[in-house]
Amino acid sequence: MNSPRLLLDSAADQLPSPNGVALAIMELWEDERTTVKQLGRLVQTDPALSGRLLKLANSAALGAGRSVVSVPEAIVRVGMQTVGQLAVAFSLIDQTSDGHCKTFDYQRFWSQSLLMAILGRHIAAGTRLTAADDLFASCLLSRVGLLAFATVYPEEYASVITDTRGTLSERERSAFGFDHNALSYELMLDYGVPNALAEPARFHETPGLSSFTSGSRPARLVDAFHLAWRLSELGMEGAQAESNSESESNSKGNRAVQARPLAGRLGLSLEQLTQAFDQSIVDWCEWSKLLELPSHSVPAFESLGNDETRAADAQAPRAVVVGNDGATRALFEALERNRFDVRQIAEGTSLARLTVEFQPGLIVLGADCTTTECERLCKMIRGIEWGRSLYLMALRPACESDPDAGSKTALYRAGIDTTLPADADEDALHARLNTVRRHLELLASWRHDRAELRRIANELAISHRKFEVLSLTDQLTELPNRRAGLQALEQAWNRNRRNGTPLGVVMMDIDHFKQINDQHGHAAGDQALIAFARLLRETVRQDEIVCRLGGEEFLLISAAAEIRELIVLGERLRHAVEALRIPFQGQTLTLTASFGLAQRDRSDPEMDALLVAADRAMYQAKARGRNRVVSRIGKEFKTVTPIQSTDPRTTD
Repeated sequence: MNSPRLLLDSAADQLPSPNGVALAIMELWEDERTTVKQLGRLVQTDPALSGRLLKLANSAALGAGRSVVSVPEAIVRVGMQTVGQLAVAFSLIDQTSDGHCKTFDYQRFWSQSLLMAILGRHIAAGTRLTAADDLFASCLLSRVGLLAFATVYPEEYASVITDTRGTLSERERSAFGFDHNALSYELMLDYGVPNALAEPARFHETPGLSSFTSGSRPARLVDAFHLAWRLSELGMEGAQAESNSESESNSKGNRAVQARPLAGRLGLSLEQLTQAFDQSIVDWCEWSKLLELPSHSVPAFESLGNDETRAADAQAPRAVVVGNDGATRALFEALERNRFDVRQIAEGTSLARLTVEFQPGLIVLGADCTTTECERLCKMIRGIEWGRSLYLMALRPACESDPDAGSKTALYRAGIDTTLPADADEDALHARLNTVRRHLELLASWRHDRAELRRIANELAISHRKFEVLSLTDQLTELPNRRAGLQALEQAWNRNRRNGTPLGVVMMDIDHFKQINDQHGHAAGDQALIAFARLLRETVRQDEIVCRLGGEEFLLISAAAEIRELIVLGERLRHAVEALRIPFQGQTLTLTASFGLAQRDRSDPEMDALLVAADRAMYQAKARGRNRVVSRIGKEFKTVTPIQSTDPRTTD
């Protein structure tokens, strides 16, 4: 089956980051007075960059002890320069509409992730559940799975977003086999976030699905994540209101009141909750302004101009020339004559920033750059991911007379692709530029082929997932089939063994099903199975799994904490089946079913033993008159509610 892990293998290194973050980090990175605290504050505004930084800090290569969750700690462990390199690498990911999900609201994602993280920090400060920086980082990453889907499957995910059937998570599971919460969980583990934080974050949208014991620290962390998410949703909804108006103030207070029961479980008073929300909104507005994140989202690539302008820009190779002497200015003019889109800067101090914004394929270091300065710039560019594929050229003075000049060998060792005499004639320059063009054309072709291969691989993965879904789905009832049901039972069994999560099963069999086929035909039998399956889907709870084992036999897997809950579930289903009316060719078909219940206890050493117990209970229900529930309690099988059936049919 397709899994989040398979998706991460092709997507984790492609998650986009807003350029504003990278540029702000670069400005700090180049300032020797920058502190870890200053840099950490900027890094923490970007979920993807934070995740990559944590992954690097927690990698085995660094040989550290405990896992790092706090971004400032990760910066200390990794080093400021590496953080800057990561920021630049992420900022250069293609931000055009091609290859991106046109219906995914990127800017809303960045804004809400930041708001949720800020809220998480204030909640952590008020509850002391965990370190504020740890909850900040975990909240920031808790929804990064949305970004991964939009990045790797842009077209398919656009359809998932625009579909109106069911919830987003349900549509994701139908299309890919897992939802954004499962994907976010795997990404967080991949980044090195401890499971103690990643697993509670997984249930931030649906805390009721977590199996944590009520009142335990993991359960309280789930509540903290859920509260931060709910408040971030409310904050996004109210972002258009006038920030200083009385109505906005009252609105925020009312929204805080709505979250009061959840906050109460965390030990937060209404006053504390309101204060945390208000302060988070203030912090969020300040940070959003700093990072140029709008209150309402408009994908950045939609404001880049029309398609014709972008196409023309893509066709012209881009170049940056560093220097301001006569030879460098002459080269600038020659590049323009050769149809390069070229920019010129006087010195290399602003080279990194311009490269991030302009994304050139060629950088020329002018004749007035000393060999020492050329070596420094070359090493800086080649040391960063985006600089490895650039073509680097250095103009050298016709007469090497500057005192810092070294040999050409030193420049080639530093990463220069070619050198050119400052007094080179037009023919020599054209010859070198032809080499540059061939390099850039090959690079563009390689990137296109790589993108195409990735697209094909993604399409194959989706096709594989659809095949898996078909192989795990009963085509008549659209319920999971026997194979899928046994896989789900095995997972529930393992959870039970690992952490004591309750596990119960209900075996169900439609009474006298053979007579329905004999008397009304197999089409009637199919309608009965379809109606029975639909009833099960509508009756069971969200955390319960039901499948068709085969024929008229079905299985339900439940996390009921006590046998009494399982009995109530069985009786609820029995009554619903008895009340079912199925129209068929002018007739009305009725059904009853027999139910066998078993809850896992120490007498069940293996999963098969639990299934056998439920199966035996179901056959006891058949033997005792059908249309009843029999449960296995200890070693005995007890009828829950004996019913004298008036149905004259006596055999299946």
